[in-house]
Amino acid sequence: MQTPAKPVSPSEIAALEHAFSSDPSSNAWRQLTEAYVSVGRFMEAMVVCKKGVKARPDDPSARVLLAGVYAAQGKDRKALEELSEALKGHPDDVPANRMAGILQLKLGEKEAGEAALRRAAQARPDDAETLEAMRKWGVAPPPPRPPPATPPVLERARPAAANAAAA
Repeated sequence: MQTPAKPVSPSEIAALEHAFSSDPSSNAWRQLTEAYVSVGRFMEAMVVCKKGVKARPDDPSARVLLAGVYAAQGKDRKALEELSEALKGHPDDVPANRMAGILQLKLGEKEAGEAALRRAAQARPDDAETLEAMRKWGVAPPPPRPPPATPPVLERARPAAANAAAA
């Protein structure tokens, strides 16, 4: 989860709270969650983000954001539970695999962490955040995917007259 570059002011948080309360089905929950985390208001961030997860159960980014809230508090195991749920329906989700890999490596689960980072890199080989995490943790990149198989070229059947002339 990325935190805003500059601190969020109380008036900006109030505006986000108003937007969220006015239309809970909007995407304001995501910005409000991130704003709460940026100022250390983790309880509020969890409450708002859980509403986002509930409203969007098939969106892995909602669970990744919630995992980020838990990770920001040092609740790495809880964060991994959320990431596991996100990955059940979306096993190639890059942010979920990247965060899971980093947390697993941090917790000493080397094989699982490396595998998760490799899945992220396999799904998006040019993802700068994944590549940086792999460098930081000393994870070798996954082998390149083989190119798709080219179907064999079939010879065209020659007309019978052409076969006779060729013989």
